[in-house]
Amino acid sequence: VPDERKVHRQPIPRWGGGAIAAGVFAALGALALLAPRFRALLAYQHRLVKDGQVVGTLGLGSQLSGILLGASFCVILGMWDDRRSLPPVVKLLAQIIAAYVAMMYGVRMAGLALPGLGFVEFPLFLSQIVTLLWLLGFMNAINLADGLDGLAAGLAAIAAVTFMFVALLQGETRIVLYAKQLKLAAVLAAAVGGACLGFLIFNFHPARIFMGDGGALFLGFMLGSISVVGTLKTSAVLAFLIPVIVVALPVTDVAFALVRRYRRGNGVMAADRGHFHHRLLDLGWTQREVVLLVYVLTLILSMAALLLTFFRGRV
Repeated sequence: VPDERKVHRQPIPRWGGGAIAAGVFAALGALALLAPRFRALLAYQHRLVKDGQVVGTLGLGSQLSGILLGASFCVILGMWDDRRSLPPVVKLLAQIIAAYVAMMYGVRMAGLALPGLGFVEFPLFLSQIVTLLWLLGFMNAINLADGLDGLAAGLAAIAAVTFMFVALLQGETRIVLYAKQLKLAAVLAAAVGGACLGFLIFNFHPARIFMGDGGALFLGFMLGSISVVGTLKTSAVLAFLIPVIVVALPVTDVAFALVRRYRRGNGVMAADRGHFHHRLLDLGWTQREVVLLVYVLTLILSMAALLLTFFRGRV
């Protein structure tokens, strides 16, 4: 239902997040049924060795299960919030739970490859904190970007397709585990990108349905998880820059929003009408003009990320 902060003028259904999630799950389910190579990929098990002793295994099927369970939790939470308007603290706690569900299944940043030092493994606590902040950042960046028809869905589609190409460009690594994870990341990114593009048919201005918090949290969680298992598998600190560059626009908007709300004393989780797209609308831009501008800027940033990935081993 419209209010003083929203830009639409008539009631519009906002459970589109369920459709986006269903599209992703259906694509992955069909692939698992019809593609033996995908089933073989999910069956891969990597032995975890410490001090010469096998301390456990990390399976790609387990990682996928963790991602889908956490994503399901996000979409259900978001759809519930769309219906009942949950308090911000409750939503944040639920996002933390979703992130820890994924981490329980092995979706976490185990360390970082540093030039001249090799792979530096994070202590378990630090690994969990870094992964948690990473996933929370993606979820809330996409959620706060969801302010205009087609904006968040288009951003997520561009990011997903970019992550897919980044994973494919890095897929020739000699580390078997990384090569397998990059393939899984590429498949997940393709599914997310396809679901977003299909949803845009109904969500681009004038929108007939909104993704709501269910769709925004789901997409943010999926993009964050894809980057953890895929685009971060590079041999330099630049690994962190690649996914951040792709979503730099919404991340910057989130940073400014947090500072703005803190300075006004309204609470950092309180919604307002000071986002980048709101300011352009107030200057006289139309919804389509703002959304297309954001698409172009995000595409430019995505091209920069792809070039960075392609040339990182050639400079």
